[in-house]
Amino acid sequence: MYFTTTDCNKCGKCWEVCPTDCIKHPDGLPFSCTTCGVCASVCPTGAIKKNKFGGYYVDRSRCTLCGLCVKHCPFDFAKFVEDNVKGRHIKGICVRCGLCVKVCPENARVDAARLIRGPIDYQLLIEIATPERIRELIEGKPIAVKPEAQK
Repeated sequence: MYFTTTDCNKCGKCWEVCPTDCIKHPDGLPFSCTTCGVCASVCPTGAIKKNKFGGYYVDRSRCTLCGLCVKHCPFDFAKFVEDNVKGRHIKGICVRCGLCVKVCPENARVDAARLIRGPIDYQLLIEIATPERIRELIEGKPIAVKPEAQK
């Protein structure tokens, strides 16, 4: 997952360059797919796989477009899209290519995997990774989490 710091000037270069369309921008502040893996865990054909960078990709030859990844994505990133080249397919799942980091003129995109040591507790991440909570986190405000998220 890539966090956005308060240095963001909301120019939009990160979401424009994203090849998987996995960056939302509520209030102009980029918010990325968390790469939590829920999409892969619910995929009945194993079409969504983890890559060597810790992101996920969709093997279109195995994807049946059942929509379970779309239905279960905790942040509504996974979605159906249609274009003239690929037809109907799934997008919105981060492959962790890092292009959003490279194009940011303010160096406001930060790789969370480099900030969080050890295995990432995705239950905790899901609890804090809302645009509002991320904004509080990057502004240095303490974040209270629900007790069940700390388990």
